Amino acid sequence: MYIEMEYDKLSEIFVNNLLETNRGFDFYVNWKNAEAFKNFEIELNAMNILIRTENIKNKFYELAKKLPTFIGTFPLLFALSKNERTEVWSGKNSLAIVGDEIGNDENLKFTFNIEELKEGLSEQQIEQYYYFFERVGLKHLCDSLIEKNLIDYVIGVLVGLDSNGRKNRGGTAFEDACEPIIAKICNKYNIKVISQKQFKTLKEYGFEVSKDIENRKADFILIKGNKVLNIEVDYFFRGGSKPEEIIDSYINRQHDLDKINMGFVLLTDGLCWDNKSKNQLQKGFRNLNYLMNFYLAKNGMLEEVISNYFNN
Repeated sequence: MYIEMEYDKLSEIFVNNLLETNRGFDFYVNWKNAEAFKNFEIELNAMNILIRTENIKNKFYELAKKLPTFIGTFPLLFALSKNERTEVWSGKNSLAIVGDEIGNDENLKFTFNIEELKEGLSEQQIEQYYYFFERVGLKHLCDSLIEKNLIDYVIGVLVGLDSNGRKNRGGTAFEDACEPIIAKICNKYNIKVISQKQFKTLKEYGFEVSKDIENRKADFILIKGNKVLNIEVDYFFRGGSKPEEIIDSYINRQHDLDKINMGFVLLTDGLCWDNKSKNQLQKGFRNLNYLMNFYLAKNGMLEEVISNYFNN
């Protein structure tokens, strides 16, 4: 059994079975995010009349009168994040444009609230949206860059934005890899799992939580009966990571949890933990009750730890 193994032997297995990457197939593009255009399929198809056409301004005005919600497609046509698009569509925010010397513009704000667009547009509003369409470059897009279909272009924009944002997904990629292992074990032993919640959430389940830790977020919290086990999941590439800081921070986490009789597991991986980091790794095995990598977790150690913790 892994949990009865000497820590020097366990650390040897750990170091010899490190993951080179935390990236799965879904790391590079979240295709679900690339489907954001589907709520505007009608409008985007209608906008195809603006592609490579004469009298684009007249057709823009005609389209705005017949189908004003096509204005809501604009946030899909240039580089706005998912959160920014959601805010402008809901009316919580607007797009602010700083004035420039060329156009001698004052600072402007453009709204894309879908519910307001459904109510129709005045001539003045249409004029303002055409001005935006022209100045932000969408007229040039329709005149000179796109050949046939705006939906194909939008998918490209969304994929590009999502790929650019994949760095943010890097922090959760290893959690995504570990979650099915944790869930399978917890289902087997009828253990409740909550993820990405502050420790004060445990108060809802009748547990006392100290002020030292109540506002900290946990990757996974396992609950059964009167016992709680926190599993922290982290992946570290070789460059830029400081093993001594990593280990010390998790030793402190375990001390805080010990004070309120809760357990702790560190599930970590990556080339940061190669032989150069072995001294810190040994410190981790000496001072942490449960330390493992993906290989050990997948091959039975995590189940041993969880079963042993909740059944004793």
